[in-house]
Amino acid sequence: MAFVWIGLRLLRYSTVRQVLDHYARPSNARSAGQPHSNVIGPVRWAITAVAARFPLATCLVQALAADAMLRRRGLGSEVCMGVRVGSKSAMPIEAHAWVECEGAVAIGAIEQLSDFEVLTILRPQ
Repeated sequence: MAFVWIGLRLLRYSTVRQVLDHYARPSNARSAGQPHSNVIGPVRWAITAVAARFPLATCLVQALAADAMLRRRGLGSEVCMGVRVGSKSAMPIEAHAWVECEGAVAIGAIEQLSDFEVLTILRPQ
């Protein structure tokens, strides 16, 4: 996550994405037939644990790191970015990024996620 955070501040997004896509090339770490929950759970735990100790890890930083980790383990995932207007919070507009894997939210699930309008879905380049 530190690399993603620094990269987003120093480099163009497309450059960061290219590096992450290169890193995310599947390794032999995932054996055939291994249940996806056995892969998603540890990645979710790792992202949550690091984010708790790295306050600069925004939802976008977490989503990009998790996406690369999941794809490296052989799972197809997508980073979704959306906005919510006029929510109950003090902010008139909120943005959020999360990762979906096989149609389910793998990383970044929050309350009322369905209220967010998806602006873009980032798929591997």
